[in-house]
Amino acid sequence: MSLFNVCSWWSAQCGDTVGDYDVASLLCARFGLEAHEKDYIIVGSQSGTLSIYYPHGNAFEATDLLLETQLAAPILGLYAGKFSGNVRNENVNQLGVLLPNAFVIYNVQALSGLAEYGTQLKLQQLAEHKFQRVAFSMCQGHFGQVKGREFFCVVHLDGTLTFYEQDGISYECRFPGQRSLPTPVVYCERTDSFFRLSATWHLQCYSYQDLSHSLVTKSSYQPIWSQCIGEGILDMRVVQLKESCSYIMILGERNFICLDDNGKFNFILKLDYAPKCFYSFVVGYYWEPGARLLTAIVSDSAKLHIYEEANIIWAAQWQQPAPVAIQRSNVQGLAGSIVTLTASGQLTVGYLGAQPYQFQVLPLNIEELSFAEAHKQLQQLEDEIKESVDLRDMDALNQQAADQVRISFSIQRKVFDDLDTLVLDVPADVAVKELPSAKGLLKLKIKAELAELQLVIKTPNGVRCSQETLSLVDVPAGSTKELPLDFYMAELLHVHSTRVEIFASFVSPRGIPRVLQQSACLPLSMFYRSCQPQKAAGIKLTYTITSKHVPPKLATFFGEFLEEDSEAQALGLQLLCPGLDKVTEVITVVAAKNSNRLRIQSDCVETFAMILERIVDTTLQLDSDGSLLKMHKRKPKRGVLNRCVERIMAAPFIPTQPILHRADVHHETQQNIRKQTAQLEELWQQFKTLQRQLQEQTESEPKETLTMQIEANYDHLILEGDKLVEIRRDEHRQRSDLNCAVALAKWIIHALNLEERVVNVVNAVLSVPVEDWTELSWEESMAPGIDMLHHFGPLMRSKSTSTHGLLDGNTSNRDSFDYSRFRRHFATLFDRIVRLASSSTDEQAAKQATATEQAVEQLQPAHQVNEIGSMQRMLGDKKSTLPRAGNPNLSSSLEAVEDEEEYDEDDLRDMGYRKDYGPAAAGADGNEGAQKKGKRSEWVNEDFELPTTEELFSDLGIWW
Repeated sequence: MSLFNVCSWWSAQCGDTVGDYDVASLLCARFGLEAHEKDYIIVGSQSGTLSIYYPHGNAFEATDLLLETQLAAPILGLYAGKFSGNVRNENVNQLGVLLPNAFVIYNVQALSGLAEYGTQLKLQQLAEHKFQRVAFSMCQGHFGQVKGREFFCVVHLDGTLTFYEQDGISYECRFPGQRSLPTPVVYCERTDSFFRLSATWHLQCYSYQDLSHSLVTKSSYQPIWSQCIGEGILDMRVVQLKESCSYIMILGERNFICLDDNGKFNFILKLDYAPKCFYSFVVGYYWEPGARLLTAIVSDSAKLHIYEEANIIWAAQWQQPAPVAIQRSNVQGLAGSIVTLTASGQLTVGYLGAQPYQFQVLPLNIEELSFAEAHKQLQQLEDEIKESVDLRDMDALNQQAADQVRISFSIQRKVFDDLDTLVLDVPADVAVKELPSAKGLLKLKIKAELAELQLVIKTPNGVRCSQETLSLVDVPAGSTKELPLDFYMAELLHVHSTRVEIFASFVSPRGIPRVLQQSACLPLSMFYRSCQPQKAAGIKLTYTITSKHVPPKLATFFGEFLEEDSEAQALGLQLLCPGLDKVTEVITVVAAKNSNRLRIQSDCVETFAMILERIVDTTLQLDSDGSLLKMHKRKPKRGVLNRCVERIMAAPFIPTQPILHRADVHHETQQNIRKQTAQLEELWQQFKTLQRQLQEQTESEPKETLTMQIEANYDHLILEGDKLVEIRRDEHRQRSDLNCAVALAKWIIHALNLEERVVNVVNAVLSVPVEDWTELSWEESMAPGIDMLHHFGPLMRSKSTSTHGLLDGNTSNRDSFDYSRFRRHFATLFDRIVRLASSSTDEQAAKQATATEQAVEQLQPAHQVNEIGSMQRMLGDKKSTLPRAGNPNLSSSLEAVEDEEEYDEDDLRDMGYRKDYGPAAAGADGNEGAQKKGKRSEWVNEDFELPTTEELFSDLGIWW
């Protein structure tokens, strides 16, 4: 295992996010445009995008991109050389681009920029060679050992070779044999010969003279020599290490092979990993005795191996995902750099440094965790549960329990200011604020005789009920009870939800414990008051109402602040609690004029949770009341998209950095609490030791010094105890802030265009409210769930991820908890969710556009589309626009959200939103069925229930 990382010096994301990239998509070359010129980096995608970069520093700047153009056909290869005969300067090279049916030669010209915009490049087409057969690859060189000009040879899919010379002469030839497969062909200048891999996995050598005269003379020819390779090859290169010999470097599927130009094996190195790409080069000049042959090979696990001939001299970890192309280049400011390109277009320039690779495999403790014993105990518990309850009658039992105890719970929309703070024991700091309160009514109707009925009223953190628990004993059948309730603020904390839940637990006459649940929402006017809307905010979210039963007006969602017939387009709400003196927490909701979009914006994360809860819940409730098809009655199926987007859909954006900041503050406070507790324990031990010494002294011994030490220790103990109380008070406030941040993420994910199983699993892992225990913090309790999503399921990192890391993370104790790893996985989770939702939205928009065009061509008046397609028609936009996490200094109109508004990517980047392009490589080919099957998680069954014991242990790779 490597101890070092490959240090990243410069990186950029190529503009084409749809097309794929392969080993022939990267080229580092010089074109002779200036005196002290360094290498240009040319990238061509299979969708036809050609980009030329010239790095000027260790960070990407806009001036580094000198050219980006779109060609009419996919780019199969990039080459630089003297392809034109009228080149007078020997240092000038042309750019050759291989297309499926043509080879185009360009002259690269430099255009001086105006002011500080820098130099730009321009392509001038010199020649275009078209061919009838589809091309596969190309090789270039001084064929026939000519000087001052280069010829090129195109390899077609049928194995035919087409040679082109600068004066327009072209001819074709075929390799001998009955079958010729398209494989890479390389040219060796020293022997004027070509090397290719035959269909029988033999490396064959043919001279240029035999190939060029075979079409004219119609004579048969045989290879000069042939060697059995025994496997398919990924790539092949020719380097000259000595003046009398050239080496053919071959990267096979399992071996790294080196032969000289006479067919003699130099070495065969068996690889213990799956290679992706390689690049061989010579350090020094081949005519010098000290020249060294080095090769860089990248594995599928993104590890870079450096070999000197057959000996490995360095290994380092490269960033994920593994690159598909690698080259060595001399860029400006960094000589001998390593240039890599991933399949998604991530271009990186790095170097071999000594930065440690922070990774440590935790040892497995098999003795402490016995899976056989755990499996046996779980099986016994499952058998006991199955014997006690018949799951087939569960629906009937639930309905019978609801008929035995009927609960009606409601909360008035009106708020009151006449709360008796003395009777309800409201703290003085809260009573001074004179915050509004709400009233509710709980009605009970019992039809069956019950021995005991317990009621528990659960309120959000900071909100208290006048009667939180109620216990009724010996309840007769047919009795009714009404219980008025008061809800008020008891602590100056941020509230993450307005939902109040009622739990009624009892034992049915059949002896079955039953629990019933009812919920209602507190009015928003209890927590907000109307104010002037803000024109700019740091965090901006966008929701699209896709249901036809929900009018997209602000009065629909915020009836406490607006009249029913109000046509207001913007609403500003100021948070009343905690009511900070120096900070005014304002959130603004803006409705679009010409579409069904709502914009919610604010500078504070804590203000979003209750607003998003009201918007989503109101939309789902109105749609459920107005729609004939009840969505909650439809049984969820595997592979079904989130059904919430058929009524309301959120733009794929999660404010990751503000959420992680709340988690960082909470974790730091937890660490301070543990340090303070340890210090108090040490002081307490000292206090007990001093008291014991005082008791052991005799009456004749002086006690003044020891008494003074005890008093000083006691005062210090009281002081540190007060500090601990203050830290715990801060931790309580920070926990409420973290509640709001996690709830914000959950409400966004709840309305994203994802698979329903993904939404259910992620919302189950992101638990609110946040809870901390004495020996386990919220971060430590969340780590196994986040780690599970990181290694398994639809959001996992890689299909080949081992299960040992997950098992180690679950069995680790508090001392081995790595918060940086948890934070990294937490941020990666949000990033993958946003990318997955963005790709799903783009795919649905593309499908809808295709279906609409086909319908117009066929002139059919009616056609059927799926539910997601209907949703996209409601949007009226073929492209999904991401919300802008805007700069607070920007000014914008609050009258409406314009449909044609384009969001600034720099604003998203300022708020920590990293722009990622396109779906994963597995789904880039558009094969929807294969993508769904390949990304399906096997650890959540089709009923969205917890996995059974057999499923769990089978997925963990444990065989019995």
